[in-house]
Amino acid sequence: MSKSNYFKGLCVAVALLAAGLNANAQQFETSVYLNGIFPLGQFRQAYEYNPTPEICFKPMDRTTVATSAAVGLAATGRFGVWFDVGFGQLLPFVEAGLFWNGTRSSIRDVYDNNDTNIAAGDVPITPTYLNIPIMLGLKYRYTITDIIRPFAEFGIGYDIMIITKNGYMNKYDNMWYAYKPDGKLCWSVGAGTYLGEYVSVGLYYAGLGKHHLNYTKKVIAPNNAGLTEKRNIGELGLRVGFHF
Repeated sequence: MSKSNYFKGLCVAVALLAAGLNANAQQFETSVYLNGIFPLGQFRQAYEYNPTPEICFKPMDRTTVATSAAVGLAATGRFGVWFDVGFGQLLPFVEAGLFWNGTRSSIRDVYDNNDTNIAAGDVPITPTYLNIPIMLGLKYRYTITDIIRPFAEFGIGYDIMIITKNGYMNKYDNMWYAYKPDGKLCWSVGAGTYLGEYVSVGLYYAGLGKHHLNYTKKVIAPNNAGLTEKRNIGELGLRVGFHF
């Protein structure tokens, strides 16, 4: 099944689930989430820069980019409808988010302290990682008291990863890499609790897909130009939600 047909099928499944619930819609909910995100796995893996003294080149290329990611931030918007199912509430939802991660300070220091490049007047540019997941999902919530209402949720969808260019630039020579945006299927799972009606806190994991790292442009051809790199992108998130 193609990705587009897969996503269409997912939309239909969520719509049928909502329509088939033996209950009336209780409440529309629009949510805004603020997240602290922590890279995991290959995305977090430490990259050690070992330069060849007689050669001047960029600290990160296609074989090493999308590693050594730093702790980041994310914002997510969500819309759904609550249904009372007798043993709790279900919320089919659609959401879109923006995840931001930079690189670790150790990698930024390598760029900033490259004497050969700095002496030539080059301006260092470190890579930044942006992920844009769009998901459909389902949340279950159970009311214990008016204040404590724990929930669990699952979502699946499509993530677009953007890596900003990195390397060194000056007015005479540009030594940098740029990368094509790449889209992959993604998913998330989480749990937490509402604190009253309008605020929630939770913990979740987002598997953002195994992304291909491909150039859009390279000014200096690397020795590994023929390689195709892939990277599993995963994030652990701490989330505060505001519900309207």
